[in-house]
Amino acid sequence: MNEYESDLAFSAVGERRLTRRERRKLMEKARKRRKRRRRRRMRRVRAWRAIRSLRFWARALAAFAVALLFVFWARFAYVYDIPDYASAYLPPHVTAYVTVKSWWFGPPVIDVGAYEPDLGMVSVSNPYDVLLQNMGSYATVLSHPRIVWARSS
Repeated sequence: MNEYESDLAFSAVGERRLTRRERRKLMEKARKRRKRRRRRRMRRVRAWRAIRSLRFWARALAAFAVALLFVFWARFAYVYDIPDYASAYLPPHVTAYVTVKSWWFGPPVIDVGAYEPDLGMVSVSNPYDVLLQNMGSYATVLSHPRIVWARSS
């Protein structure tokens, strides 16, 4: 008999030996108690795994969103505020669009209106050419756009 069984063999009443039936009942209670503890622990472990899994997928989704934003910033540009004389060179009724840039890691948002020539100060024969010249290396998003998405008026 091991130590645990010897403790069960003596009741709290005194030094008398337990009958087989009493000993079986005590063993059954101990077995049920161990089973309940095991079930509670398994529930805690399952809950912890679910939380860890949820945490993993939340982080994975956040990383994917950051990667998409990084790719958009690196390779795509949102072009808006296109003057009327420049929109003549684009598909009809396009007011803004997303295009693939010919360079990497430039500005992801391009306000074409900010590059407009000041037509009040100087007379310009072709304002579109001056606009492209003011845009510098960013002119390709207006002169040769590879439109991915367009907003029409």
